[in-house]
Amino acid sequence: MNEKEFDLLEEPWIKVIKPSLELREVSLTDVLIHAHEYTDLSGETPAQDAALFRMLLAVVLTIFYRYDENGKEEEISEENDSDNEDVLERWRAYWEMGRFPEQAVSRYLDTYHERFWLFHPETPFGQVNDLQYGTDYTIGCLLGNVKESNNVATRHHFSMGDGEGAYQLDHAQTARWLIHLNAYAVNIKADKNAPGTKLPVSVGRLGQLGLVMVDGEDLFQMLMLNLCPLNGEELWKAPKPVWEKEVRIYQGYETPRADNLPELYTIQSRRIMLKRDAQGGITGFRALGGDFYPVENDFSEPMTLWYEKPGKKKGDPTVYLPKKHDPAVHVWREFPTLFNMEEQARIPGVLKWLKILYEEKILTSASMVTFRMIGIVYGDKMNYTYGDCVNDTLRMSAGFLDDLGSEWVASITDQIDKCQSVAAGALRHFSNRIVKLLYGSGTAKNNIRSSLTGQYFFSIDHAFREWLAGIDPKKDSREERMIQWEKRSYASARKTVEDYVATLNKDLYMGRMVDKERLTVPKILQGYKKDLRRIYHFPR
Repeated sequence: MNEKEFDLLEEPWIKVIKPSLELREVSLTDVLIHAHEYTDLSGETPAQDAALFRMLLAVVLTIFYRYDENGKEEEISEENDSDNEDVLERWRAYWEMGRFPEQAVSRYLDTYHERFWLFHPETPFGQVNDLQYGTDYTIGCLLGNVKESNNVATRHHFSMGDGEGAYQLDHAQTARWLIHLNAYAVNIKADKNAPGTKLPVSVGRLGQLGLVMVDGEDLFQMLMLNLCPLNGEELWKAPKPVWEKEVRIYQGYETPRADNLPELYTIQSRRIMLKRDAQGGITGFRALGGDFYPVENDFSEPMTLWYEKPGKKKGDPTVYLPKKHDPAVHVWREFPTLFNMEEQARIPGVLKWLKILYEEKILTSASMVTFRMIGIVYGDKMNYTYGDCVNDTLRMSAGFLDDLGSEWVASITDQIDKCQSVAAGALRHFSNRIVKLLYGSGTAKNNIRSSLTGQYFFSIDHAFREWLAGIDPKKDSREERMIQWEKRSYASARKTVEDYVATLNKDLYMGRMVDKERLTVPKILQGYKKDLRRIYHFPR
């Protein structure tokens, strides 16, 4: 990297989509100045977009804290006696203007122009120049939509072309995948020869989260709705994104808890150096363990779901960890975690921020809010390869933000629990009994239960989303809405098993004595319906 090459502030490399559905590549400066003109990011994968979105948030938050809506430098800080009202007043001014102040964007980015070159003799973007230690990887390992280990390349492609061309990346593609690599890097081992500590090297920061973000009508709104410019009821400390700090070259640096979001959003999980051939083509990269940042009880992170992990020994304190997304679990089943009734302090910070906007009457009960859950499921137990990408949304009325402990939230959570009871109780009981009748014993019950559970949740998935999105907490009758859903779920649960029974090529009245009880299909079916009636008590 003896010469500067590929200016991220001026060269087009960020993929966006316009309201006309036109796809285009734009520069970092352009994507912020014209964010209101773009519907969304549109990179190779949702995970890549999420990683890039966090970087854009780091830029926007830094600008927000330093410049007013007119582009005038006016820092929000405790030293300037700023308070919550100053933050809310500035946020409202930005929001009402409907775009980011061009002068502020240009002035800020120009100040750190030298740090935004993909190739640079001293400070290449997101990299360490002349990285001497670490592991060398092929170009295929840079791609987050290819399952590939550095040692064994399985080369299962998603959305990429076949053949060698799949591994030929231009500078724009490389820049996007570089950001993805830092965010979702697979596990690597510490380099015993490299200077620095030998701290554990886990997957990239975003790979450890159950990422949740808020959609908007355009990219400007998305950034503003996820801005979270308050740390609870306090100001954040001065923004310190990575491009404003000296480049760290050692491995295993244990960073203190971040006191500002731009620093948190630009954590360097890896020390990286891109490698090129004599003609300048990207051939691979070298990577070394980077900043070590524990996720336990890190409630400064506003964009994740949380779960409670009891202490290992009696008396040990409870630990809260990010709840990673499961591709087998529909996103609406995460509603109880998103709106945590028992641990309201553990709800995502983006939801707390929306509640503030609702209290400020910027959002109203007539507004609709869409949450997007994005994550990566790594391809093996050791997290050495990329696997599936989770990308799902949940849409609902902003009226639920009126009171996070409202009876509406409790009732909806109860309905989701009942759906879980259908799967874990009624369908499990039916599966166990039908296997005993048909096969006597064996492991077939696991296959039958898994199939029936999957079919049940599939049959109610769209219906639940539609039902939730249609609720207006300010106008609807809670009791009537709950009965409406219970009838729908009950009917689906019955049909799931009745359809299965209809496929049996057996004498429906055949019987078998099991544990001194004579089992038949009608008897087992009747028992299943009885289990459903224990779960659902709506008027019949």
